[in-house]
Amino acid sequence: MSTKAHAARFVPRTGSLEMRVRYADTDKAAVVHHAAYLSFLEAGRIELFREHGFDYAAFERETGTGLPVIDLRVRYRAPARFDDLLKVTSHVSDVSRFSVWIRGVIERDGVVLVESSVKLACVGMATEAPLRMPRAFFDALLEEGYEI
Repeated sequence: MSTKAHAARFVPRTGSLEMRVRYADTDKAAVVHHAAYLSFLEAGRIELFREHGFDYAAFERETGTGLPVIDLRVRYRAPARFDDLLKVTSHVSDVSRFSVWIRGVIERDGVVLVESSVKLACVGMATEAPLRMPRAFFDALLEEGYEI
């Protein structure tokens, strides 16, 4: 069941981090390569988990469960350049028993450079079979009172 059916009870938590653009992330013109933004967005997702007490590394290690990307949508609005200080913000935008959508935004000085939506599915790492999302994941990333 998607959160759309439970909108009144669904309050996502937000996480953010600041990061400086490394020279290795840029092309010959010192503009961030489009693929580098995916690493920035992933760092934002991991920080979202960390800020709210969900230890993703321990989760994988202890449960043999992973959250691979199964859908990704990115909109590039403006370029970032070498040495820019970026803010990456992430929040859960929709959930189901087996997957989660996380929205990401990359900004520089309040200007939106990139917007993304990524769908992560819960799978057994050995079998690659779909699994229910663990309650601990929802407990960490959604405010009390949600129903899935």
